[in-house]
Amino acid sequence: MKIKTLIHTAFVAEARLIINELKLVCKERIPYNIYIDKDKDIVLIISGIGEENTKKALKYAQEFFTPETFINFGIAGCVDKNIEIGSLFCTNVKNLEIKFATISSHKDIVTNRANIKTTLVDMESETFLQNTPKDAKKYVFKVVSDHLNNEVLPKDKINSLIQKSLKEWIKYAR
Repeated sequence: MKIKTLIHTAFVAEARLIINELKLVCKERIPYNIYIDKDKDIVLIISGIGEENTKKALKYAQEFFTPETFINFGIAGCVDKNIEIGSLFCTNVKNLEIKFATISSHKDIVTNRANIKTTLVDMESETFLQNTPKDAKKYVFKVVSDHLNNEVLPKDKINSLIQKSLKEWIKYAR
């Protein structure tokens, strides 16, 4: 099915406000949570954390949907303590109305900034970019959630961070 946008998140806490904002309805829960809007233009898939989950979820979604635009959205750790928690960045496209930052993906939570050469770190963005069509329009939007302090954020804190940035990037999905 041809659609306008496929949005990928790693977990439900990242997706909840997007689902509400776009008035998405759950289409299926197994093997992945998939939500779709009433016009069948926008689909959201929740993969689970990490490279392998992202790869499998994107493969699954692309068996059923042919999007014009792919968006990866989620939280990311930040190496630079001068960058405010809750700041929104696009990590793969410059010259948007959204600030640009570099990002690297890692298999485990990063707590040591010594060998990190990027501003942001996450667990999915590189796999997302590698497992979507090369010629497709793609965006990776990340909200700074921490400064590599190895804490698990409560869902309400994640919601609060995402709430602030939602209006800035959601227009790229519409």
